[in-house]
Amino acid sequence: MDVKSAFLNGYLNEEVYVAQPKGFVDSEHPKHVYKLNKALYELKKSNQLLMAQIYVDDIIFGGFPQDLVNNFINNMQSEFKMSMIGELSCFLGLQIKQKNDGIFISQEKYARNMVKKFGLEQARNKRTPAATHVKLTKDTGGAEVDHKLYRSIVGSLLYLTASRPDIAYAMGICARYQADPHITHLEVVKRILKYVHGTSDFGMMYSYDTTPTLVGYCDADWAGSTDDRKIEAEYIAAGSGCTQLIWKKNMLLEYGVDQDTMTLYCHNMSAIDISKNPVQYSRTKHIDIRHHFIRELVED
Repeated sequence: MDVKSAFLNGYLNEEVYVAQPKGFVDSEHPKHVYKLNKALYELKKSNQLLMAQIYVDDIIFGGFPQDLVNNFINNMQSEFKMSMIGELSCFLGLQIKQKNDGIFISQEKYARNMVKKFGLEQARNKRTPAATHVKLTKDTGGAEVDHKLYRSIVGSLLYLTASRPDIAYAMGICARYQADPHITHLEVVKRILKYVHGTSDFGMMYSYDTTPTLVGYCDADWAGSTDDRKIEAEYIAAGSGCTQLIWKKNMLLEYGVDQDTMTLYCHNMSAIDISKNPVQYSRTKHIDIRHHFIRELVED
């Protein structure tokens, strides 16, 4: 279920008045104001209203102040036969630990069951999700493997990325070869499983007392080349990374987190130099103008 305009459905517990919006000013009463019956986006009281998430027959809710939360509980229990589980600790395979310094989210139980499901609970752990020297390709040699098994492992690990961003990149690579997996591909996903086996208690910590800083990383490996094609690929990848950062920045702004400046890391110095210099290099004339907006972002 998706509640449309959730904030706009919350009633206010105090009187709030707003000016008439442009284009809708009453010509007979231009100095009159409107009285709000419900919350508006960006309204200071909006973040004090109740938020609830419904998944089939389970409801997660929270809000402020506590009286509002208590009223919600009483109203729901008066209409439906419901049981209160208490503070959220587990939901959809996620384990949630609410601590004094923040909220820790993991999938430890799911990870352990997954490793056991694929028969690797006795395997030796790996310290990293992937080996740096392994380069997967579509035409990797070796015998073909059971497509169903490979896809099952990939799907299970992809679900784990909800709380394990440390395996997201490696899984993104492995997920490309589900149509025709070979033994080399299977060995790589099994290595990820062995890494998860030794790090099943890993997760994400959302601290209360820290100011989040948005940082991006970009890398475009153009056939392992070090010539001009590599520079162009890195430059275009940096532009794509900037668009992702802008989207993330706007998303965080919806949660009340404003990012003044953001840092994008790129390991190709030539691409960085091009982004800082507005002069059109002869070897970059062919690059589409739409990719050069990164220069404006660097200047700002």
